[in-house]
This record gives sequence, structure tokens and C-alpha cells, in this order.
Amino acid sequence: MRKPWQLGELSRIASGVVASLGVNDKLVQTALQHDGGDYLVNNAVNVAIVSVKIAEALRYEAAKLEEVALAGFLHDLGMFGIPDSLVYKPGPLSEEERQSLREHPQQGARLFKDMCEVYPWVGRVLLQEHERLDGSGYPNRLTGNQIDEMAFVIGLADVFDGLTGSRPYRRGMSPHRAVCTLLANGKTTFPYNILKALVDQLSVYPLGTIVRLNSGETGVVSQLNRQYPLRPILQVSPQTASSHVSETRIVDMRTETSLHIVEVVPSVDRR
Repeated sequence: MRKPWQLGELSRIASGVVASLGVNDKLVQTALQHDGGDYLVNNAVNVAIVSVKIAEALRYEAAKLEEVALAGFLHDLGMFGIPDSLVYKPGPLSEEERQSLREHPQQGARLFKDMCEVYPWVGRVLLQEHERLDGSGYPNRLTGNQIDEMAFVIGLADVFDGLTGSRPYRRGMSPHRAVCTLLANGKTTFPYNILKALVDQLSVYPLGTIVRLNSGETGVVSQLNRQYPLRPILQVSPQTASSHVSETRIVDMRTETSLHIVEVVPSVDRR
């Protein structure tokens, strides 16, 4: 609308996200649930949350974490300048449409031009979060250390959210499968230390993952054990409908050493 705008309120929310994640991972659980709503807004919020978790593993200090959160909220600013008919198209995109969408980093940089002096890191992220380590990204096909580390952090969070979120023409992956996909396919596109930071923070069994144990019981990952990523804390359901135990119980696999995870149980399809 070509009207002046400010980031004071969004900066306050970014600070709140960092403070909340410093206490517990409830916001991470929310980000992984994908409960519907506007795609662009949800993506902005989810990327901010996951980016802060990655940055925590990289040992960013508090002020830098707040910068990450703010840049995460704004990473796809240019998408708001693209027609809704293209952004929310209920089907696969043509190559011409893909190319139009790939112009959103420049769109975002133009929208943010007047604020770049105050928030220079956001300007870099807007232009670089779709760049990739091997030069396969866009808009400038940058490689390696030509790309700002924060842009890599937010770019990885964005890819993760894209894999787990549903679109009208496809279902989202489970967080577990998305992590495995990134481990298998992301080694040439993202630096190793940033991929490792994502896995360290979300685990191979992210929050909300449904798993089956060698006891035959199923459980939901409710908390991670950072030192033992393959042995999370679970909310375990009764083994059978006729079980005398009517309520779920908490199982800390770090201490329940006789138990181990046999497989991941597919959850209800994401829509």
C-alpha cells in the first residue's frame, strides 16, 4: 500500500519467542503440528521458531537469537508482493510460475530498502535465504562463504517447514521423515554444522513423533533427551484396548534401558 511501516511490535514478539524457547519447547511443538491457517503467516512463525532452535545449537548469544527470530519472521517478505492467485494456487506450478515466485527475494529487498540501515542482517537474509552451499540456489547462485551464516540457518528452517507443511496438491511429511530427508539430501546444499544443529535440536525423533517400542506399546515423543537423542521421553498409551491401565504413562527411555524404539508409526495424513 506504499505506506510507512515499522518493526517495533514484531521485534517485541521476536524477543518473546527467544525468551519462551529458553524455558521450554512448547513453541516447537506448535510449529511441528501445522494446524492450519494462512500459509505465509504460519511459515513465517514456524521458520522463526525453528531458526532460533538451530541458532541455539550454534551457541548464538541472546541478542543474536533475537536477530534470528526477527529475520525468520521476515524471510519471505517479498511473497506478500506476489498475487495471491499464484501464492495460493491449488496445484503444481508451471516453470513460468516458479520463476515468478523466485523473484520474491528481490521483491522483499525492495520492500525493506528503507530499513536496511537499521536491520542490515534482515536485508542479507531476504536476498540470500534461498541460496545454497553448492550454488544451486537463487537469485544469484552464490556459493560457500559468499552466503551469510544466518541466511543458511533460516534457509534450512524454511526447507524443513516446507517439507512438513501440507499444500493443496501434496501432503506434508512427518517431522521424523523430514529430518531424515535433510540428512540424506542436504549435505551439498547446507553446511554440515548447521545441518547437525537442526538434528541436535529436533532429534531424529522430533517432538510429536509416534513410535512403537519393542514392548509392543506405542508412544508419542513429548520431550527430547539431548545427550541421548535415540532415547527420548514418551507418553506411552496402553498396549491394548482391554488393558487395565486406562491412562498414558510417561516413559523416560534414558532410564528404561530395556525399551528401545522399533519403528516410527505413520500419523494421520497431514492435509
